[in-house]
Amino acid sequence: MHAAEHHYIVSYLTLRKLIGWLGLLMPLVVRGGGLLFEGIRTTDSLSAYYYTSMRDVFVSTTVLSGALLACYRTPHLRDNVVATIAGIAAMGLALFPMDPTYAAELLARYPDLGKDNHYSNHGILGFHLMFAITFAALSFYMVYFRFGATTPPRSVQRRKRQRMYKICGAVMLLSYVAIAVLALTTRGASFFWPETCAVAAFAVAWLVNGETVLKDPPRRAALLTRPAPVAGA
Repeated sequence: MHAAEHHYIVSYLTLRKLIGWLGLLMPLVVRGGGLLFEGIRTTDSLSAYYYTSMRDVFVSTTVLSGALLACYRTPHLRDNVVATIAGIAAMGLALFPMDPTYAAELLARYPDLGKDNHYSNHGILGFHLMFAITFAALSFYMVYFRFGATTPPRSVQRRKRQRMYKICGAVMLLSYVAIAVLALTTRGASFFWPETCAVAAFAVAWLVNGETVLKDPPRRAALLTRPAPVAGA
């Protein structure tokens, strides 16, 4: 393998790892920051941290994750199209926030929040749910159906990786079902934990895809970059 080819492989794996780490750390950072700086124990949704001091963290990490996701490429055109649309959807759900929903601690501290006599710069509304549903559906499709299919056939970790992708996809699907059930059956329900579980599962799948875990031994990883032998040659 040429040095230039090795450079591209390392850079591409780093991109995948970044998506995973950003997704894994973002819920922890916004929740911890909200608690540390404003005493907010939780919000009704991850997206509701837009209306806290953690807004810049939520928006910047989500937009960056979306941009990296849009750069994801495989030899299959459908994967590239799905990744691009999912990346745009991730950026959209951050830049087009949900309707203003304030944490109980903030409402107790500032009673005028959300009322007509209080101005709140909350961006452009109305498209957040559309972007969120698009991202959820496409990210599940990528993790459950496509990550395993694009795992190198000669990888010694192939079966373990494919199993992890199925587990992560199943967790994502169950989390989305829980959100839908809560939305339909419980008025004012909190979606924070189902959303966090879905994001964490998505992030773990990307860490596996980026070979942060279940990585092939160095010698075996080098062999994967070589063309397969031609039968009868």
